[in-house]
Amino acid sequence: MTTRARTNSVSDALGALSWRVYIFAVLLSFFVVVEPAPTDLVFMIAVAIFCFSRPVTTNFLSGSALLGVYLYLAFSVLSLIFVEFVFVFAVRAVAIEFYMIGLFVMTAYFVKTRGDQAFATILGAMAIGGVLASFVTLVALLDLIPNSEILFRGEGARNRVKATFKDPNVFGPFLVPGFLFLAWVVVESARFRLLALGAMGLVTISLIATFSRGAWVHAFISLSVFSLALLIYRPTARAMFTAIVWFAIIACCIGLLFLDQITTRLADSFFAQRLSLQSYDTSRFGYVADAARQIWEHPLGIGPFQARYVYGYLPHNTFVAFAMHNGLLACLGLILIYGSAMARCIIKVVNQQPGWTKYALVFSVLLGLVVLMQVVGAIHWRHMYLVCGLAFGTYTTDTLLVASNKLSRRKGVARRRNWQPAE
Repeated sequence: MTTRARTNSVSDALGALSWRVYIFAVLLSFFVVVEPAPTDLVFMIAVAIFCFSRPVTTNFLSGSALLGVYLYLAFSVLSLIFVEFVFVFAVRAVAIEFYMIGLFVMTAYFVKTRGDQAFATILGAMAIGGVLASFVTLVALLDLIPNSEILFRGEGARNRVKATFKDPNVFGPFLVPGFLFLAWVVVESARFRLLALGAMGLVTISLIATFSRGAWVHAFISLSVFSLALLIYRPTARAMFTAIVWFAIIACCIGLLFLDQITTRLADSFFAQRLSLQSYDTSRFGYVADAARQIWEHPLGIGPFQARYVYGYLPHNTFVAFAMHNGLLACLGLILIYGSAMARCIIKVVNQQPGWTKYALVFSVLLGLVVLMQVVGAIHWRHMYLVCGLAFGTYTTDTLLVASNKLSRRKGVARRRNWQPAE
């Protein structure tokens, strides 16, 4: 073997290893109750390995997304000039934002170069993470371990489950991409249908137990849009329609048989309280409006992590908060990244070329997220950047699980061809 061939072989091995370590990081993304989270440390290892490999030369980001990355990073660094309080925390916030962009770029690269297999593997890892976190939810709800109160939000209150997250408002949205993956498995694969249904049940319990209104709205929007895509796609249309009919029948039967009991139980419950307007909702929207006015007085931002010290509040809107802290141009970068991802998905879905159903899933998650981002701060949500990266993949098949199966069969054939009996 020549030196060049040996170098290429080592580079390919390092590239494959970085992919596997990256997937392990995605799998660990369900456990973020500590900082730095294990997923962050593993991802850094994946980046380090990737840097020693020889990446495939490819244009995996659109021009607008690339411009967005530059604006996002450059003006986030520039905003540090205006920091007045706790400079260390501001630097940490910018470092996290660099990390998030790294996660976005690396995800986009892998789905561009590995295609359908990478799409299924990444979402499958997120789904497994969601199921593991949902087991923790069951442990919390059933009080199976001492001091299970730590798995809920608030001191001593056992109302809103946060499981392996710091906040139920982050835990709930994290579950949505994996939930859609499981829904697709249910309608596509008879072999894994029962397993996926059971996993969906666990994730549904977790999603409800977070009592996150934003997560519920996000899940409803995303599931509705993706269900429509599966109804349009002929091979899954019948299974999807059957699932919807059965769900409607079961829901109606439960409602008719237990309407009085359900109404009585919900009358003064915490669930009913969460469905109603909260005392802090009015002030929350007032803070967002005030922050929007302050942005024009400080177009380059006041510096990361500064709003609480300068104004005494934190606006609960991702774009407004980011523009207030990092500046209008940094926020424009975020909008370009997010908008490019959504636009690419829309174009692929409208063109109805092979692989459009995968873009439909990504679009449905991004649509639900962008609605949610109007009332929460999601600038440091790992899964938001990961899903944005999925939009830049090259997908050529409308089936979810076929890519990995084909790959396994090809490897099996290759092994059989190269096999020789021992002498």
